[in-house]
Amino acid sequence: MFEYIKKRIIKCLIEEIECLDAIDLELIGHNVISVIEDKKMIHHGINKDYKPSGYTVDSFSNDSAIVGEYSTEKGYFEDASPKDTPSYPKINKDISHAISHKRPDGPDKIYLITNQEEIPSFRSKFNQTPLAQSLGERIIIYDARELAKLIYDQSITNTSYAGIYKQFFPGFSKDLDNYEYYGKIPAQCKNHFTDSRLLQTIRNHYAQGKNICILHGVSGSGKTQATIDFIHQERENFETYIWISGEDWAPNTPLSSIQRTRGGSPINVVGLFNSAKTILVIDSIERNLDETHFTELSGFDKGSRVLATSQISDPNSLHYLAIPTLSKEVALRVLGEDPTSASDACNKFVKACSFSPLILSTARNILEDRGISRDEFYKEVLASPEVISGPDGQSIMRRILAKLEPRQHEALSKIANSGSSIHDLNFLRQFIGVNACINLQRLSILIPSNTPGIMKVHDLICSSAQDALSGTELAIAIEKYIGGYKGDMTPSILRQIHLGYRQIYEEHIRRDHRDPDWLTYSLLQVEGEQKDNIHKKIHDQQISSGHSLASLMCIIDAKEVYSYTIEDREERETYYSQCAEDFKFAFDESSCDDIRAEILHHRAKALRRCGQHEEALKCFSELLVLKPEWHATHGQLAHLGSQYGVSPQIREKGEESLRILFKNIFQDVASVPLRVSLAAIARLRSYKKISSEISSRPDEVKKIGDIIAMSALESFGQFYEAFVSYTSLFWNSNSSFCVDLAEALPDMLALPPELVENKQWVSACEGLTNTANLATQAGKNALSARLTEASIKFADSILKCDKLKSFDARALAKAYTAAGYPQKALEAILKVPEGSIDHWLLYRKVEAQLAAGEKEEALESAQMALDLVNRDPRAKTQIPWYHDQIRKCHEALGDKVSTLLELKIVLETCNDEQYKETLKHHPLLME
Repeated sequence: MFEYIKKRIIKCLIEEIECLDAIDLELIGHNVISVIEDKKMIHHGINKDYKPSGYTVDSFSNDSAIVGEYSTEKGYFEDASPKDTPSYPKINKDISHAISHKRPDGPDKIYLITNQEEIPSFRSKFNQTPLAQSLGERIIIYDARELAKLIYDQSITNTSYAGIYKQFFPGFSKDLDNYEYYGKIPAQCKNHFTDSRLLQTIRNHYAQGKNICILHGVSGSGKTQATIDFIHQERENFETYIWISGEDWAPNTPLSSIQRTRGGSPINVVGLFNSAKTILVIDSIERNLDETHFTELSGFDKGSRVLATSQISDPNSLHYLAIPTLSKEVALRVLGEDPTSASDACNKFVKACSFSPLILSTARNILEDRGISRDEFYKEVLASPEVISGPDGQSIMRRILAKLEPRQHEALSKIANSGSSIHDLNFLRQFIGVNACINLQRLSILIPSNTPGIMKVHDLICSSAQDALSGTELAIAIEKYIGGYKGDMTPSILRQIHLGYRQIYEEHIRRDHRDPDWLTYSLLQVEGEQKDNIHKKIHDQQISSGHSLASLMCIIDAKEVYSYTIEDREERETYYSQCAEDFKFAFDESSCDDIRAEILHHRAKALRRCGQHEEALKCFSELLVLKPEWHATHGQLAHLGSQYGVSPQIREKGEESLRILFKNIFQDVASVPLRVSLAAIARLRSYKKISSEISSRPDEVKKIGDIIAMSALESFGQFYEAFVSYTSLFWNSNSSFCVDLAEALPDMLALPPELVENKQWVSACEGLTNTANLATQAGKNALSARLTEASIKFADSILKCDKLKSFDARALAKAYTAAGYPQKALEAILKVPEGSIDHWLLYRKVEAQLAAGEKEEALESAQMALDLVNRDPRAKTQIPWYHDQIRKCHEALGDKVSTLLELKIVLETCNDEQYKETLKHHPLLME
C-alpha cells in the first residue's frame, strides 16, 4: 500500500479519535497500552456499568509499574499560566495522580492519552515544568495523531487488534477492510456474504462473447456489492480497473467527456480503458445503453470489459443481465440467522425480502443495535400485507427504519430531506452531529463512497426516510460551515460545495438581491456561468470597512478575476495600484482583525503585482504579526522573493519563509494546508539552494511526492504545478520517486486537456514530458509512451493560441522535441513575440533545430543563447549547459576542434558530477 494512502487513512482516523467520548477513549487507550507493553493491564477508570469511576488511576499493571491516564478534556495542551513558567493543570493532575498510586517514587512509566491534538509549542514549554524535568522519559504522551498511528500499526500487524478498534471507528473499519482499493472502489458493506452463484452468472455472460454486462435489479438488490465482489475475485485477470458513478456520465455525451461532479477527480475513462486491459464499472447508470454509447472504446480487443449496474432494463438488449435473487442460505446469513434453525416467521420474512440484501442487512443491524426481538419484528411486518407487497421495498424499509433510536432517525431524515444522499463527512458531523454520524456509520446506513472523505446513504434508505424534501436547510448549513472556517476553502468545504451546489444555487435565487454572503462565496468556487454572472455584478463595488468578511472576500475575488481580463500590462498594473490604495483605506477604517487581515493580505498581493515590492514586503510582514498562524503568508513571501528585479533583502526574506514552510511540512505534513504545501513545492523551482538541499535528502523528496499524491486524492487543481516542479527538480537525483508517482496516479496523468483547467495545461505538458523521459531511462517504455501521448495532447491544445509566452513555448518545444516532432516545436517558438525571446527559449530551440537537422541554424541559436545567459545574473549556474549545447552543435557539424574546446569548458565549470562522469567517456577525450 502506498505511503500516502496510509497517511490519508490515519488522517481520517485522527478525525474519528477527536470525536470519541471519555468512555470509549478509556477502552481504546487501555488496549493500546496493553499491546505496547505486551502485558495484561488492570482497568479501573470505568466501573462495571461503564460509567466513570474516581479515586484511582484509569489503568495500571499488576505491579503498578505502568499507569495509564485518559482525557477528552478541551484545552489539554494549552498553557494555563500567565507567568513565565508554563502550567498544564489537567496533565499535572493526571501525573500527580499516577505518582500517588505508587509511592514514593511513582510508576516506571506514565502513559497520558488524549483525543486532543498536541499544539506545536507544547513540548518545548512542557519540558520546562517541574514534573517534566523530574520524571523525564517516564512520561509518555499520546495525542490524537500519535494515537492514530499506533492504532493503525497495531491493526495491520494483528487482525484481533483490528477487530477491537473497528468497533469504535466505523470509517477506519471500512478503510481497513478495503485499504488496497482505497480511493478506487467502495468497501464491501457490513454483513455482506459472497454469493458464488451470482458471480458465476456474470462470468457466464462474458463467456458468451459479450464485452458489456449491465446488471439490473431494483434498488438494494445487491448489484453494487456483486460488482465489488467480481472485481476482487477477477482483479488478477485485468491490469487495472476504473470505477465511476452513473451520475458522472451526463446523457447525450461521450465517455471521453466524463468529469466527476461529486468532489472527485476528473478521469480519462477512454484513455485508460484503451491503453490497458481494464474493467470499467459504471455504477447506477439509470438510462438505457447500447453499443453506440461505447464506440470510443477500442480496448475490448485487449480483453477490457464494461460492467454497469442499473435499475432500468432493456429486454431487447443482450447486454442486460438480471441480478439473481439471493439463495435462501445466503439471505439468512445476511439477516444474521442460522440457516439450520430459522423460525417459521424468519423463513417467511426472508422469502418476502430476499430480493434485497440491503433490507436484510439493515434490519439485522438495527434489530441487533436496539435489542429488539427478531421474531416479534418479523411477525409485525408479516401482519401488514401492504408493507411487504411493494416491489421496490420502500414500505418494508420504512418500517425497519422506524425502529431506529429517535435521534438517529431524525438525523437520517435530515439527510434524506436535503435532496442529496451524498455529503462530505466533516460537514455531516456539523450538519447532523458527531454522535449521529458515528451511529449511522456503525449501522452501515452512512457508508463511504468511492471518493475519499465522502459518505453516502443508499438511495432506497434515503427515499424511505424522506418526508419533507427541501434543500434550504442544507444550503444554510453549508453557509454556516463556510462561515465557521471564515471562508478558508478546505478540501472538505470544496467537496461539500460541489455536492450541494444545486441546493446552494436554489437558495441563492430565493434570497434574490442582497449583499454578497457566504452562500455567494460558495458559488464563486465552482467554474461556470453563475460564477461569471456574480463577478460581473460585484467586481466594481468599492471595498469598505462596513462590509462583512463574506462580502469583502466575494468582492476581492471578483476584482482579481476582472484584473485577468485587462490585457495591457501598464493598465493592469495601474488597476492593481488603485486596488492597493482602496485596500489601504478600508484597512485603516476597519477594527475587525479578521477583516483587517484579509484586506492586508490582498493589499500586499496587489502591491506585488504592480511592482511595489518593498511596500508588499511591509504588508506581508505586518500580516505575520497580525496572523502568525497563517502559513499562506509565508507562501506569499516566497512568491514575492521569486519575482524578477526584487532586492537581495526581499529575496532573502522569501527564502527564509520558504524554509519555514518546508520545516513545518517535513515535521508534520498535516500542520500546513495542502494548497499552501503545493504552492511551496511549485515555488521551489525559484530557490535552487533550497531545492538542492532537499534533493540530497531522499526521505524529504519522498515526503514531497506523498503530498503531491495526496493532492490528487483530494482533487486539488494545483496538482500539476507541484508535479512539474517535482519532476523538473528531482529528475536527476531521485528519478525513481518521480516514476513511482506517475505509476501510482494513472488517472491524474492520463487526463485529456478539456478536463483540466486551462491555466494548468502548460504545467501538465511539462510534467508529463519530464516523467516520460524518466520512465524511458527506467526502461518502462510502455509507461513512457502513455505519458508522452498525454503530454502532446496538452501541447496541441496550447499550440492553437495565436501568441505564446516564452515560458509556455519553452514547455511545448521540450514536449514536441522529446516526442519526435521538432517542426512543431519550432512552430511553437515562432508564436513568441520577438521581444520576449530569452535564453531559456533559445536553449529549447537549439534542441528542436538539431532534431530537425538544421545544424547551422542550431549553432547560431546556441551562440545567441550563451550570449544572453552570460548577461543574466540569475542563471550563472546554468552557463555550463549552454556551452554543452554549443558542443552538441559543433559535434553535429563534424567540427572536432570546437567540440573538444566546448567539452573541456563544460567539464571545468559543470557542478553535476554524474553528468561530468558521463562526458569524461566522450570519444574525443579517449583519442
